[in-house]
Amino acid sequence: MQTPNKLKNFNMDDKLKADISKIVDEAISSRLSNQQATLTFNLENIDAEDRLKKILNVDKYDMALYDFSQFLRKILKYGEGEKVRFKSYDEYKEIVPDYETMEYVQKMFYECLENNRINLDD
Repeated sequence: MQTPNKLKNFNMDDKLKADISKIVDEAISSRLSNQQATLTFNLENIDAEDRLKKILNVDKYDMALYDFSQFLRKILKYGEGEKVRFKSYDEYKEIVPDYETMEYVQKMFYECLENNRINLDD
């Protein structure tokens, strides 16, 4: 006995599932591929070349800002009375920063970030 209707329905269901899967995959792929941004620079312009270099190194700027925020946090939270060593010109110096000064530096640092719409948590 042949059961062509059951086979046709079964095949149609598999084909339908495959078609739906293909449509979903294409929609996801299309959505992802449409989420792109293109920056254009006229490299004959020296200022544009400098901006391009900054953009290409944005991860380094981000890390430097984060490191400095952690440095400030460490001094204010744990470093009461600790010496800080830094290089001035060609020699190293050590200072013991007072809490109020470092609190002010931290406030100004975060104010600069906020004024420039920079969020280190993003």
